[in-house]
Order: sequence, then structure tokens, then C-alpha cells
Amino acid sequence: MTRQQKKGLSRQERKRLRRIILLAAIVVVLVLLFFPGHSLMSYHHMRKKVSALTLQNRRLEERNRELAAEIKRLRTDDAYLEELARKKYGLLKDNETVYEFKSRKKKSK
Repeated sequence: MTRQQKKGLSRQERKRLRRIILLAAIVVVLVLLFFPGHSLMSYHHMRKKVSALTLQNRRLEERNRELAAEIKRLRTDDAYLEELARKKYGLLKDNETVYEFKSRKKKSK
């Protein structure tokens, strides 16, 4: 056997093999980064979307709690219901009259 056969691959062959491995690694990284549907970019996009939806969900849950408290108050608190009816809908009690005073505008000289 010759020396070259004992060593295995020649220097040029090892260099070529390293280049092929490096190129394959670059291709794998690019596929992982940019392949549609399974890429790192889509993962990042989906994480942002999940975060935004979670925040929206929290806000909606808070609004739901506020509305539930409002419903409970409307069902149980007659004074609040009366106040709301007067302010929002202009309702009056029997034999009650509303007087509305309009302020006069001052004449400018």
C-alpha cells in the first residue's frame, strides 16, 4: 500500500468534503429559517399573534366582568336603576316636573 492510500483522503478531497458539508449546513439553516409553514420566521410570527390574542382575550374578560357587575347592580340596586333611568332616558316620577334653565349668552361689546 502506498502512503496516500493509508492516510485515506487526500488534502484536496478533505477540502472538497469540508466545503460540501459547509454548503449542506448552510442549506439546512436556510430551509429552517425560511421554509414556508415550518420556518423560524413563521414561528416568530405565530408567537406574536398568540401574544396579541392573549392580550385581547384578557381585555375582553375584564370587560365581561365589568358588564356582569353592571347587570348584577341593575338587578339588585333600585336606586342605581332609578338614577340611570333619569340620567340616560330622562324618565320622571309621577307628579314630577323638569325645569330646564338655559344660560344667557353675554353680548360682546
